[in-house]
Amino acid sequence: MSEKVAATTNPVDGVASLQRFLTRQPILNNDHSIIGYELKRRDPARLVDDALPGVASRRQAEDEWLLASTIDLAYQRALGDKLTFLGVAPETLLSPLMDQLPKSQVVIAIHPHQSSPALIERAELLAHGGLQLALDDPGNNQELAGYCRYIRFDTTRYDVMGLTTQVVRSLDTGSKKKPQLIATQVDTPEVFAACRKLSFNLFQGYYYTYPQVSGAHRLDSSSMRVMELLNLAKKQAEFPVIEKSFKLDPALTYRLLRYINSPAIGMRRTIESISHALILLGHDQIYRWLTLLLFTSRETDPRSQSLLRSALVRARFIESLGRDRLKQGESDSLFIVGIFSLLDALLNIPMQQALAGLHLPPVVVDALVDHSGPYAPYLKLALACEHFDQDAIASSAADIGIDADAINLAHVNALIWSESLDI
Repeated sequence: MSEKVAATTNPVDGVASLQRFLTRQPILNNDHSIIGYELKRRDPARLVDDALPGVASRRQAEDEWLLASTIDLAYQRALGDKLTFLGVAPETLLSPLMDQLPKSQVVIAIHPHQSSPALIERAELLAHGGLQLALDDPGNNQELAGYCRYIRFDTTRYDVMGLTTQVVRSLDTGSKKKPQLIATQVDTPEVFAACRKLSFNLFQGYYYTYPQVSGAHRLDSSSMRVMELLNLAKKQAEFPVIEKSFKLDPALTYRLLRYINSPAIGMRRTIESISHALILLGHDQIYRWLTLLLFTSRETDPRSQSLLRSALVRARFIESLGRDRLKQGESDSLFIVGIFSLLDALLNIPMQQALAGLHLPPVVVDALVDHSGPYAPYLKLALACEHFDQDAIASSAADIGIDADAINLAHVNALIWSESLDI
């Protein structure tokens, strides 16, 4: 897949000069499977409506940039059946770009102060045309809510009783087809557990990236075997030594041969032996593959898959940013930093304990445990992008010496790349 996507092409003159940072938030179901992402570009509340060439306001420029990015064909193909949520101003519903959106993949979310007859009429027209709409914190906009497939509630705006009242009101529409309820700003397991009890269908946030305090530690024999192989590959052990370790685990052998013979590798003939597969891949490729396998070495569950997707985006994102800014080979270490940054959540143990079985370079450990050292600004930037912390993004970007356009392109491309992988 090409590294260039339409995220760099903008139909609105002057948008590039806005220097707004693009972020994404995953949307998960009750089983912790990622069903889509919301793409955001700066907090609308912080925008100033300065006039720009060809647009009526900065907010319009922001919205049209998001719409144009989503229309990009490479982005659509990569996400497959996953949804893309875009929060736009109500007046953006009038944009002709609405008619170009892939209706099965995009959900347009609006948050009007009040519903005007014109807005309700436009929402009705778009909904009947197949475009999926979401309404944020509906309040008194119940008529508008009738045309929305999703209703979203910002969990930081309500206490438990207030949120319960809003949920009951939203579901009591008299319609046979109930809207799906989305809880947003779900950034801790405790908030997820509370919202799940309140009949929410979907959850938006990074709650699943925290170690589960009540969950079992998952440093099982399968994980230990993968860690052993990782250490052998890291120290460039002889291939017969690595092969011997593989042979102790038939499941790992099967996965290795399936990987080497996958269409993505592009071998002209079937590889049937472990030794041949190891020689063809080489130590570096084996190591990178094993880091991914660590997330799926046991019986796969949706949360582990979601953690792997998020780790892949982090890894690809920071690796691409460091490729032209660090010495040759150091960007590979950035990839490892990104992948292992969620190892504590995967294994449900503290990060230092999770890394204890891996013989990682001290500079990598420093970034993961203490958020210090030369790799730390890259990881901090990735975390800031995930949590939509604009000030932290700007600070980390300045530390690295990179502008918003480069960050946005790397972010979108990392998401596209991760979703295009068959994992």
